[in-house]
Amino acid sequence: MNKILKNIIGAIALLIILVSFYLLTFQLPHDRLIIKQSKAVISIGDLNGKKINDYYKLYEKTTQTDLEDAKKWMKHIKGLDLIYYSDSKIKNQEDKEIIVINLGWLYPIAKFKQEEYFDKLEKNYFSLKDVYQKKLKKEYDVDKKIYMTNYKGYYFISDDIMKLSDYIKFLIKKEINKNISSKIKGDTLGEAVIDLEGITQGLDSIKINIDYEKNELSMNGYLYGDLKFSKYFNGIEKKDRKFDKYMGKDKIYITSTDFKSLARFIKGNINPKINSMLSLIKMFTGKDFEDYMDKIDGEIVYDYVKKQMILPVKEVKDFKKFIEVFVKKDGDKYILSNGETIEIKNNVIYYNGIMSEGSITPKGDEFINASLNLGLYDPILKDIYISMAGKVEENRIKIRTTITDEELFEIYNRMEGKKND
Repeated sequence: MNKILKNIIGAIALLIILVSFYLLTFQLPHDRLIIKQSKAVISIGDLNGKKINDYYKLYEKTTQTDLEDAKKWMKHIKGLDLIYYSDSKIKNQEDKEIIVINLGWLYPIAKFKQEEYFDKLEKNYFSLKDVYQKKLKKEYDVDKKIYMTNYKGYYFISDDIMKLSDYIKFLIKKEINKNISSKIKGDTLGEAVIDLEGITQGLDSIKINIDYEKNELSMNGYLYGDLKFSKYFNGIEKKDRKFDKYMGKDKIYITSTDFKSLARFIKGNINPKINSMLSLIKMFTGKDFEDYMDKIDGEIVYDYVKKQMILPVKEVKDFKKFIEVFVKKDGDKYILSNGETIEIKNNVIYYNGIMSEGSITPKGDEFINASLNLGLYDPILKDIYISMAGKVEENRIKIRTTITDEELFEIYNRMEGKKND
C-alpha cells in the first residue's frame, strides 16, 4: 500500500512539475503578445476569476439574465486580448485586428480537440467548420469567416488568414511595444491602451480600465506623456479648502493653485470663436481674462441645475469694476437682464443666490469632482448620478467615474420600461 501511495504522490508531483515547466517556459509572457507594430490593445484577464464572477452576479441581477451556459465556456479562458496592429507607414491606413485567447494549462488538451471545430488549411492555419460558422451567423449574427492558428500556448483568431500570418511573423521577431505593454497591469476587469506616440504632442498613450469593487462599477482614464500642462491642475492643500463642503449632487468642484495658467492653457485649446469672445473682456475692462482668473482664491463651486456659483477671490476691486461694466447695482445685489443676481460678501462672489451645503466630500488629492445627473441627457434617468473626479499623479493624469450597482439596476429597469411603452 505504501508503495502504491508513493507512486501516486510521485505521479502527482511529476504532473505539477510538468505543468509548471510548461507555464513558465513554453507559454509566451503576456507582454510578448504586444508586438512592436501594435496600435491599441484591449485586454481582459481570467474570465473565471473572483472579480469577473462578482461582475457576472451584478449583470445577472441587473438584467435578469442567466449566464450559466456562457460561463461554462468562459471559465476556461485565462486571458483574452484584442490587438490592433499596423505594418503600414501610410497614415490613416486601417489597422488589422487579432483576438488572442489564453487557455492556460488546457492549451495542450485543446490542441488535441481543435480539429473537431476547425478544418486544417496550409501549415498551421485552420478555418472554422461550416456547421459552427452557420451557428455563429444564426445565433450571434457573425457573418465573417473565422480563421485560427496557435503558437506558444495561445490561440489566435481573425477574419483574415493574412492578418494572422503577418501577426505571427512580427510575434516571432520578439519586438515589443513597451509604450503599451508597460501600462497593462491585469488587475481590473479589463483595460484598453492606445499608443499615441508621434501622433499627439505631449501625449504618449491613453489607458482606460473598468473595474467592479465594493458595489461600484468604475471606469478610469489615464493620460500619459510629457504632461507639462498637468501642473495647472494641482489643487490647493486639503487644509486650505474652505468651500469643498458645498460640493453635492448636481455640482462641480474645481481647485487649482494657478487659475491664471489654467485659463491660458484652456484658451489655447478651445474653439477660436469662444477665444475671440473672451478677448473682448480686455476691450471693455482693460484686463485680460487670465488676469481675472488669477484673482480666484483656489476654489470654484458650480451648481449646474440651479445655475449657482461660489467664487472666492483674493480681492474684489477688479471684479467689481468688471461686473459694473455690464450690470447695474441694485442695493447689495447686481441684477442681470435674465433676473439672476450677483452678490459679493467677504471676498466671495455668489452667483444667483447663496448656495446650500452638499453631502459629497471631494478627496484631498483630486483637482475636480463632479456629480453628473444623467437626467440632463435623458429625462427618464432623472436623479441617477455618476460621480467623476480627476487627479494628477507622478507621470499621468487620472480621471475616474463611478456608479453604484443600485443605480445601474435602476438605469436598466427604466430603460427596459421605456422600450415596452
